[in-house]
Amino acid sequence: MAQADTASTLPELLALAGNQKHLERERALGRIEHLFDSADPEQKQELLQQVYNGARQLVISEEWEQRLGGLRLARLLLQREADPLFADDMTATCQRLLEDPEVRVRWAVGELLRALCEQLGISVWEKVQACVLESITRNFDRDAAEPSGQLPDHGSEVEDSSGSGSSSSDFLSSLLQQSYRVERPGTGEMRHDTEGWKCLETTFRALQHMMEGCGDAFRPYLDDSLRLLIYRALYHPNRFVREACHFIMGSVCKLLEGPDLEELAPEIAKKLGLGLSDNWSQVRFAASTATRTFMLCTAPYRERVFPLMVPYMCLNRYYVAEGVRLYSQETWRMVMGDQGREEVAKCAPQVVAYYIEQSKANNHAVREAACACIAELMCKVDKAAVAPFVPRLLRALIMCFKDASWPVRDAACLACGRCVTAFPEESREVLEDLYTLWFAHLWDNIFSVREDSAVALGDAVRAYGDEAVARITEKLRVMILEAKDQPADSKAYGSLENTTQFGVAAQRARANDEELHTDKTMFSCGSLAPKLQRGGGSCMDHGFARPKEPWEASDGSIYMLRELSVVAPAAVPEFLPSLVELTRMHHFAHAANLHENLWKQLPAIAENIGKKAFKPYLDDLLGPLFRSLTCGHRLCESSAGRCIGSLRDLIGPGIFAGRLSEDQRRLLESSPDVPPPAGRFAVPGSRVTPQFVLTGRP
Repeated sequence: MAQADTASTLPELLALAGNQKHLERERALGRIEHLFDSADPEQKQELLQQVYNGARQLVISEEWEQRLGGLRLARLLLQREADPLFADDMTATCQRLLEDPEVRVRWAVGELLRALCEQLGISVWEKVQACVLESITRNFDRDAAEPSGQLPDHGSEVEDSSGSGSSSSDFLSSLLQQSYRVERPGTGEMRHDTEGWKCLETTFRALQHMMEGCGDAFRPYLDDSLRLLIYRALYHPNRFVREACHFIMGSVCKLLEGPDLEELAPEIAKKLGLGLSDNWSQVRFAASTATRTFMLCTAPYRERVFPLMVPYMCLNRYYVAEGVRLYSQETWRMVMGDQGREEVAKCAPQVVAYYIEQSKANNHAVREAACACIAELMCKVDKAAVAPFVPRLLRALIMCFKDASWPVRDAACLACGRCVTAFPEESREVLEDLYTLWFAHLWDNIFSVREDSAVALGDAVRAYGDEAVARITEKLRVMILEAKDQPADSKAYGSLENTTQFGVAAQRARANDEELHTDKTMFSCGSLAPKLQRGGGSCMDHGFARPKEPWEASDGSIYMLRELSVVAPAAVPEFLPSLVELTRMHHFAHAANLHENLWKQLPAIAENIGKKAFKPYLDDLLGPLFRSLTCGHRLCESSAGRCIGSLRDLIGPGIFAGRLSEDQRRLLESSPDVPPPAGRFAVPGSRVTPQFVLTGRP
């Protein structure tokens, strides 16, 4: 009875294995697999023959879904039992479908070839080698004779009214033809590295499947000619091909592990460096996987390849794409252990050269990562190894400080601050330029750039002491009350609204307001983002027309006072009357944004300068503070509530309550934005921790 049920069910399942719907195909394959698992030995042989015949019928179908189902079914069978006749048929089928018009069929061909190699060994590669290599060679370049869409050339046939050829007419026609040439997308200059490249990528994927399926038996066939073909593809204009071949490089390292890999290690390291520097994140990730394999396979002589690989591995730990960044960090821990700083110091010349090169890359996400890496190099690595390169590194950072991309400027700003802290004397050569840039960016359109400029200037105070304090306070006296001159129609982002419809500015302008993104990751600057130009020219030569908003100067000054309260608290009380005056300004549209930031930073300022210096100004601040608690701007209300709670805990609940009016006491008790009093043994001002102040991050 069970056999009859199976016989009636199997034809239906074979039909469903070629169904147009993916889910139906997967269900059919699962049920066929279950039939094999539950069948007895005699019944299993009968089932195999029926499924063999069904797979043969599916792979010759005109419908790609049925061809795909047949290949998947054949793979399922060959993973269980390698019938020689069926295996030969499927090997021939793989050669026939290697360049199938449907990409999913081509992917399935590669997976089936892997199963064949696992079962039958290197004989499968020997049969399909010529077909695979011929396909790669033939499709490596686009057909030069492919129609370009260019307008026909009739210039040489134009005649003047006298009937004779006109040279001036020929010249004009030729000139117009060059100026208004029409090219079809995918040809000539209109080709792009994101479009498909016939079947080249999937054929390389099939090659990788066979290399891994054959295992060590493939090693003799990985000769110079095949390696050179793979190396050549690493330079291919199409990113999908480059990605596939970097995955192959990982397989190459596994196959060559031992004396062969030791001999070829320098050239393989150079090729992997191409992928680790690629403009596309997917290619970088593929190269990162190959790099991990390479570094693990070269463990016995790893120190010899460190100078070649360490610069690339270092930078990708800060790359903007999270997958690349996290994978690279894990690889670094696996390879270096706790010796990373020492190894970077040994390779300092190579690392410095690569960082400077990447700070000039066309991809602004790479430039941002380079700034973070330069800061890390100066702060964490042995100073004796880095000191000779400090001037070059600082010049690279200054160029990034003038970048068109604000995340790059932001990263360069912080990096410069950390560098002057680590190398104060070596940095004096460019200190004037740095002050000019820091003060300019303290008045930037982007709030995080203003904040990080203040953090960097705080680092300058740590490095240069009273000298830096004098420069900063002189500038603050000019900037802090700029909001008085703010027109009523203030803008949150200056002129950034219309710079691009794709970039960071457009996304931020669509948000409710800029402070909404505090504590959030900056908007992605990945491979598809516009390639913003590098820095150059004057200190604010960003490629944008960016008029400053006066209220943003006052906002940047608040951040600066917070940082000064940590490194030079005695310089801050002079500016507290100006803060009181800022709280009374309501004449421009973004006054609530300014007040929101002031209430966020005030607890840190008060705690750092001490109660004695702060208390004389408390009464003047309480009125504006409680008005902000009911101002209608939700973020400002929340910041005001937290500020009230922090100041109450700092001053003492009893003393604080004694300074309030009846209405203010009622608000203090009823507002949900005011946190409850801290515990009896809580540290005053603990809501604003020293880490908050030092890092400049809420």
